[in-house]
Formats: sequence, C-alpha cells, structure tokens
Amino acid sequence: MRLKPDAQDIFAGLLFIAFAGVMLWLNTAHPIGTARRMGPGYMPMLAFWILGGLGVVVVLGGLFSGANAIGRFAWRELALILAAMVVFGLTVERLGFVASITLCVAIASLAEKRWKPMRVAGLVAFLLALCWFLFIWYLDIRIPVFPWSH
Repeated sequence: MRLKPDAQDIFAGLLFIAFAGVMLWLNTAHPIGTARRMGPGYMPMLAFWILGGLGVVVVLGGLFSGANAIGRFAWRELALILAAMVVFGLTVERLGFVASITLCVAIASLAEKRWKPMRVAGLVAFLLALCWFLFIWYLDIRIPVFPWSH
C-alpha cells in the first residue's frame, strides 16, 4: 500500500486538533463536575474532545485518501460567512429572530457561486423551524421572534 497524503485533509485535521487543544486549555478555568452533576465546563470539554478526535480521524483519513494539493485560500467566502455571523449578532435583538436568521442565511449563501433561491428559501425555513424548536420552545430562551415582539 502506497502512502498518498491529502494535504487539505491533513491541514484541516491539524486545525481541528489545534483548536480543540487551545479550547480545552482555556476551559480549565471552569469547573468540570461529574457526568451526574455537570459543571459549566463539562459540555464544552466534551465537545472539544470530540472535535479533537474528529481531527485525528480526518488526519488519518488524509494520509491514505490520495494526493490533493492545497489550493488558493477562499478569502471572499470566509468574509461572507463571517459577515453573516456578525450581521446575525448585531440584528437578533433589534430585528428579531426571523429576520436575523433570514439575513444570516442570505449573506452566507452568497459564498456559494451557484446558489439557488429555492434552496436558500428551504434552508431558511428549515433553520427557522429548527432554531425556534430548540432555542425558544425547548430551551425557553427569550429571543424576540419579530421586531414588534420585544
């Protein structure tokens, strides 16, 4: 068996591992607790261990998946995704949950060169339903749904 590393997968896996390691180190300031009586640092610790494990799996997969060079960095796409998150954070309390998620998905969808309006609308509808169920109904987080529902 010949070793043909995939540079993209190896780089992505190493980024996962590095991010998980830094976040695990930063999480040491929070009490972990036990599985029965979880502290505020328990779930982040668990999530970062899973991320680190996923990074190991990606690196190992990249070692045997075939050669693939690292291409150009997608600055435009990165900027649009970050802009979508910033817009969501700045508008969720003022414009409400529905408008903020719609704006966030619309801006992020511009990162895809071949986006289709019906797919974006479907994604908006799915995320609105999922986020409403999870955050408003299940977790009972008080987020204004519409601008007039403060």
